[in-house]
Parts: sequence; structure tokens; C-alpha cells
Amino acid sequence: MHPILTVFRKEMLDHLRDRRSILVAMIYPLMGPILLGVMFFFVGGSMRVNENAPLIVPVVNPQSTPDVISFLESRGATVRAVRGDPRRLVSGGRIPFALVMPAERDITPGKALNMQMLTNPSRFDSIVATGRVIELLNSYERETVQSRLEKAGISPEILNVLRVDQENIGRAAGPAVILLTMIPPFLIFTLFTGGVHVTLDSTSGERERGSFEPLMMNPVTRPQVLSGKVAAAIVFTLMALAVQVVAFWIMLHIVPRESLGLVAPPSVLRLLAVVSICLPIVVLAAATQLLISAATRSMKEAQTYLGLLPLIPGLAGMVLALAPVQAHPLLAAIPTFGQTVLMGQLVRAESVSGLLAVITVVATLGSTALLLWLGFRLYDRDEILFPQS
Repeated sequence: MHPILTVFRKEMLDHLRDRRSILVAMIYPLMGPILLGVMFFFVGGSMRVNENAPLIVPVVNPQSTPDVISFLESRGATVRAVRGDPRRLVSGGRIPFALVMPAERDITPGKALNMQMLTNPSRFDSIVATGRVIELLNSYERETVQSRLEKAGISPEILNVLRVDQENIGRAAGPAVILLTMIPPFLIFTLFTGGVHVTLDSTSGERERGSFEPLMMNPVTRPQVLSGKVAAAIVFTLMALAVQVVAFWIMLHIVPRESLGLVAPPSVLRLLAVVSICLPIVVLAAATQLLISAATRSMKEAQTYLGLLPLIPGLAGMVLALAPVQAHPLLAAIPTFGQTVLMGQLVRAESVSGLLAVITVVATLGSTALLLWLGFRLYDRDEILFPQS
């Protein structure tokens, strides 16, 4: 058997025996789909409730504007008089918003009503309910203006300056776009954590246990040892990636899609394309983890660095999710950044440039080759065999 396969088989057997570590390693990839699914259910459920349930409008001084109150009630709203300080009630979450009508002495016939809307944008129920009330008030204003123009003998069409016909040609809109764009950062995070227990134990762990020297006494070169360990880390990373992708696919088929503007979840082919974009990062992550494990002095130091490692591409992916940028060759040439942008386009069912995908793959594989070369250099040192203080 080839020496690389022998080392690979040895690492696989060692880590497959530790079923508890494998179970924990496979649980981590489920956190992203579970968290995103909870957000889908929470946001989608809140929107469905606010759309279907009767709209309750807390009003201050409702008796001063009977026409407005009658219009709101005719559109299905339930008006309730606010008792107490409306600002305190809204800021404390007792009521989602408050519509403050002017006092009767401040109303001048024929002039605009100076009403006030007190909202709390930190609460989701306040945002949704406020939007519905403002839409009703705008309808009241349009109908009142049209009625006054007709009484004055003027055509209401004089107010119509634009007619905008909006068509959504994408697969997602509104909150669904933001939630779908969070999938790539979760995938990147998993790629840098799925095989970390293998790389940590196979280098720093073996060195501290003193099993590295007996391994090197076998007829195998150090680059072959490194290659076998990298291959084992890649397999466990692919296992974690597969678990997370399947979990995302299941989650996207059971969440309330329509209320969030998600016309259809990403297809199986799209998800497979996402996986193909992730493959170069699998090798990059394994090479980076083994390089850090070989360069650190102890297992505790390696744990510290490897624990911080996923945050670098993961947080950068979160920033790109909240502030998406246009894909271009310079960004595509940055490992993990280019993949995050391309994966975001795929999960949103947007077109992806083949040239940018090639640039991303080449740049990532080039960085991986450099890291492996540095890893081979570190493995040639005698210090790799012994624990360092």
C-alpha cells in the first residue's frame, strides 16, 4: 500500500473510533440551518400573523378626528383609545405604536391634520403594524383629495404623474434575500471547523503524546505523512459540509417561504454548484489548519489559533451578506471572499460568471499550494517530533 494511503488509513481509523468527537463535529454544521430556520419561522410567522390578524390601532384623542377613525374601522382596523403616556407605552413594548391625533382646538377645517406616529423600530411587530397603518392613512388621504377635487369639478387624474408597474423577476425578495445571503458564511465557517479536530489531534496531539517519532521511524517521508493527514482532514470536512448542505435543503423546504418573499428555494443543482465552489476551500482549510498545528508550540496554543481561524472568513462573509458587493476579478481572487460572493449569487438564483469562478478556484488552489509548501518545510524540522515549551 502506498505510504500516503497508509497514513490516511491510520488517521481515519484513529478518529473514527472516537464516535463522540465525530458526533459533536457533525452537530456543529447543524447549528447554521437550525438558526436560519428559526429566523425564517419567527420572521415569517410574525408577518403572517400581522397580515391576517385584525389590525389594532392605538390612538390618542380619537374623538377629535371621527372621519379618520371611521375610515380606519371601515378597512378592518380596530381603534383603541390610549390611556396613559403613549411614549412610555410604546418604548416599553406595551403597544407596538401610537397614533397621536391633534386636539379638537388645534384642528382647522380645510387644512391638513397634523397627526404624529410614535413607533419603536427596535421591535418587529412595531415595524409591520406601522407600515400597515401608514398605508391606510395614505389611502385615506388619496380618497379624500379625490373627493374634494370631484366636488370642485376637477378631474382626479391631474394628480397621477407616474404609473409604476413593478415585477419581481428574482426568486427572493424582502427578508428572504437577507436570510439566504447568510447561508454562504455558515458554509465557510463549517469548512474551517469540520476537520479541525482531526488536524489538531494528528499534529499537536501526536507531538505531545510522543507518537510522532515512532510514526516517522516507518519507511515513510514527512511530506507523505503530511499528505495523508491532509487527506483525512479533507474527508471529515467534506462530511461536515454534506451534513450542513442537506440540512439547509431540508430547512428551506419546510420554512414559511411565501410570507418572506421566497418564491422557491434553491434547487438541488444550485446547491450542488455551491458545494463545487466550496471544494477548493476544503483543501485550503485543511492545509491552513495543519500549518498552524505544526507551527504552534503546544496543543493549547494551536486550539487558540484554530478557534479564531474560522472567524476571519466567517465574519467577512457576514459583512458581505449585509452589504453585498458586485463580483469582480479582484474580489474573486481573494480566497473565501470570492467563494462567498459566488455562493450568495447561487443561493439567490442569480447568474454566475464562469470567468470569476475560474479565477476563484485558481487563486484558492494557488494559496493552498503555498500553504502546503510551507507545511512541508515545517515538517522537515526536527522540532516537529517533540513537544516544545
